[in-house]
Amino acid sequence: MREEQNKKTSQKVVKMLRKRWVVPAIYLVSAAVILTGALWYQYSNAPTTNQTGTVVDRNQEPDAVPVSKTEEKLTYPVAKDTTVQVKSHFYDDSASKEEQQQSLIQMDDTTYSINTGMDLVDKNGKEFGVTAALSGTVTKAQKDAQLGYIIEVDNGNGLVSYYQSLKSVSVEVGSKVTQGQALGVAGTALIGKENGVHVHFELRKDGVAVNPEKYQGQDVSAIINAENNKSETKDSNTMNTSGNLSDSESNGSNTDSNGQESDMNKTQE
Repeated sequence: MREEQNKKTSQKVVKMLRKRWVVPAIYLVSAAVILTGALWYQYSNAPTTNQTGTVVDRNQEPDAVPVSKTEEKLTYPVAKDTTVQVKSHFYDDSASKEEQQQSLIQMDDTTYSINTGMDLVDKNGKEFGVTAALSGTVTKAQKDAQLGYIIEVDNGNGLVSYYQSLKSVSVEVGSKVTQGQALGVAGTALIGKENGVHVHFELRKDGVAVNPEKYQGQDVSAIINAENNKSETKDSNTMNTSGNLSDSESNGSNTDSNGQESDMNKTQE
């Protein structure tokens, strides 16, 4: 009985396959199934784009979010465990005469010059390590007969830090230094010998010495902005002064007095 049923079913299948439309239909259905499966697999593994337009790969671990770098603040050019004091301060035009007197550097037995930086000494008079006050690139590292070893570091944006009166140096020109990195050892020099073992430190913006004590602990950007604003104000005042001088020149007698005053200022500088 079962054999007869199987035989009838086989005959029906054969008759159906003999029809012209059956075989193409089977091929089309099979192709559609295969194509659908391939598209689904490709889509499930393909990278997608998030709302911000960034391509995201589903199979990759998400990248760690970068942490913004903290801006450097100006520090004293000595290691944290070193106890130092300022022996000679930056010469300030607005300071008292007594303070200005203490901000003079002895050049020789009879000549003095204004201090364009500050001089740091160990409280016990010992040698101490000198470190980078700011990160940057070493542009000078050499010995001078009167100044001892000197180091210059370009800190970027017109800012340069300067180290003088060193006994030895541990960096060379072209070296990339980070804030707090050892540069050398404090020593003595002919110029500033009254300070004994010390480091003379200067900070310059566009070639002009600025008071490094005033900016201790401040962000580099704040220092740069402050000096840029000061420079713009100075340029503006110079233009106004030049105009006043031009007016006075037309008056005759005032020209000589202004000219003499200018020469005196140059001599003092």
